[in-house]
Amino acid sequence: MTPHHTDPLETLAPELPWAPDWADVVARARGRRRHPAGARTRFGPTKRRRVLVLVLVAAVAVPFVAYGAASDWWFLSSGASPRPVHAPVVVKEGEWSGHAWQLVAYPSTTDGLCFGVTPKGAAAGEGAGMACAPIAGVARTDETKATPDMTITYLISGSSRDFPAYVAGPVVDRAAEVEIRFATGGALRVPTFAGARSLGRVRFYAAELPADVHLGSRPTNRAPVERLSGLDSSGTVVACLVPGTAVEGISPLSDCR
Repeated sequence: MTPHHTDPLETLAPELPWAPDWADVVARARGRRRHPAGARTRFGPTKRRRVLVLVLVAAVAVPFVAYGAASDWWFLSSGASPRPVHAPVVVKEGEWSGHAWQLVAYPSTTDGLCFGVTPKGAAAGEGAGMACAPIAGVARTDETKATPDMTITYLISGSSRDFPAYVAGPVVDRAAEVEIRFATGGALRVPTFAGARSLGRVRFYAAELPADVHLGSRPTNRAPVERLSGLDSSGTVVACLVPGTAVEGISPLSDCR
């Protein structure tokens, strides 16, 4: 893969009806407040409802702990992230271009399923990212925000100095594969994998981005993913997200057929 370096804060997730103050998590960990471009926070309302929920990228000076108490995780250490129903689970571990990674997830009390990618051994945590969304098959709590359940969503990041570009996310448990069509052209089809039972009836996918997908060159008013489809074992669409036309993160299945 030919590295394509982007702003380390260019980790994006699709639009949701709320925007947690994830930038503050990074700011507290680094000892200063920083608000990434395009992100909405409680400190700066925006007129547009972006599909950028959470921006927890990188440079977090907190040690990565593979297994341990919930408070040991970088995304929970400051106390600004959604409260877990139970401790985060390492769903899968792997390696992209020689870089080890973990996909971690937990159900939150307010923001649905939180999921993220943690590089193992990356300097200062560059490339780390997390997002939260209400997903069909994941149990709600009395505090969960009253928004529709999504069938599929994503977290995407350009490459950093110490970690390659990637895309990852949850999908309904009927999906055996996920097909991703990028706004800059090209497509990627990846298999899904099961999550822990404690996370609910949900599957996940995670993949390194192809070398010809360059997030940094996309227009600022266009989502990096054009269409995201979950397919069952027979190739039937069972989950769909078209960021450009989705309403509250929801697209009809017909939009992906």
